[in-house]
Amino acid sequence: MGLEFVGDAISLSGLTGTKLKCDVIGSYYPFWWKITSGGKSLHYGKSTAIVELYAATGEDYIKETGETVLGSAGHALDLKVNNLGETDIDTSNLKIILTEENADCYAHLKKVIERRWPSVPIEQAEGPPESNSSNIYLLKKNLDDALAAIEHISLGNAIYYFDPLRSIEWTTVEKVARKRIKNRLQTGTEFIIFLFTSDWFLGRDEFVALPETAQEEKWSKEQKATVTEADELFGNDKWRKYVLNAEPVGKRQSRFIMLYKIRLWKWFRYVLAMPFAPKKEQLFHLVLCSNYDAGIKMTKDSFASKTGNPTYLPGRSPQENAYAMFKKTHPEIATSTNGRRKPLAWRILWKTLKYHEDGMRDCLCKDFQEIEPNAASLASALMWLHSKDYLEPINIQSAWKVPIARFTVKWQTSENRLNIKPPPKLKPISPEEFKEFLWRKRADAFKAKEEIE
Repeated sequence: MGLEFVGDAISLSGLTGTKLKCDVIGSYYPFWWKITSGGKSLHYGKSTAIVELYAATGEDYIKETGETVLGSAGHALDLKVNNLGETDIDTSNLKIILTEENADCYAHLKKVIERRWPSVPIEQAEGPPESNSSNIYLLKKNLDDALAAIEHISLGNAIYYFDPLRSIEWTTVEKVARKRIKNRLQTGTEFIIFLFTSDWFLGRDEFVALPETAQEEKWSKEQKATVTEADELFGNDKWRKYVLNAEPVGKRQSRFIMLYKIRLWKWFRYVLAMPFAPKKEQLFHLVLCSNYDAGIKMTKDSFASKTGNPTYLPGRSPQENAYAMFKKTHPEIATSTNGRRKPLAWRILWKTLKYHEDGMRDCLCKDFQEIEPNAASLASALMWLHSKDYLEPINIQSAWKVPIARFTVKWQTSENRLNIKPPPKLKPISPEEFKEFLWRKRADAFKAKEEIE
């Protein structure tokens, strides 16, 4: 895929692709940083880092509207240099690490920095890390060399954004995860991974689509190359039997992204795959991986608000009605609790139903520990919910020798007993739908203004 530039901006995949993707990241970076830096109460003093692998130029050109917007690297720099435009925010302990191998992109990136953020000392940012006091690092290196160099920079809490043109190899994901996530589902590291999903099924330019059969003798030379690249994406060939068939493309794409999420669950508690449709039939995903729930919830809500996806409201009845059904089914646990406080099992179940991506749960979840700090009590409550068929254990590969029991919601049980249906799957918004969505939002805002006046 050739690169095009308009001025210093890289021209990519349009209003509901690049623009929307950058809007989501531009909302998430400040939210994440305010939490992981310790926030106002700690004077934003904790060390944090945003690592942009494939930083491009920091600007994106949107052909449909003729506008130039900040890319993800641009949003990271703007957060660092302009402090969100707030005078009481100190980003001095935030590191921004931008890596870019492409010579043209790197040259444009430096020009964008000189123009937009002239206070950044580019010569120092390109120099040895030990003599860099700006906490902005520019690395013109290939991916492996960049990751090796980053190991010598003290990061603290960090986001790694993998933004290749199509996909990233699993060995790279594993390399970074193994360095950063030492303990079971440890917080402090998040990944954002770009995956151009439809390319695997529709092809593009010289890249040929995956074959519709798992029989290797029927593959062309070009199809074999694509399968090999997909093996590198997943880190194995187990995905093949689920994807290499003649089923409809939409079904195969959904299975493809689900299998990728399962691979990422090896390291992460939550994996949110946000779909984008830059053009007709095109589909890519931005995959946010975290072991902390707050960012996942915020990003999912932000994506939904920007794309017209409905906000999830569990059940047709409020929590109290669902709890009344729960008490009727399990009077023994409801009456065993002293006072008006609801039983631990219910509070865990309700949080899981309402907030958690894919309903994934374990006894080390931070929000559970806010309810009940005793891990044994949490584990017991989870096992009780499993015994009553509300949760089921999931068998996924663990990154640790001593794995942790992980559970997911049995939505059929929640629907039958509590009248709570599963959240709808996130849907991408097409350019046509996006224009109509924006028109409706403007019309609603105008109507609200008229009513106030």
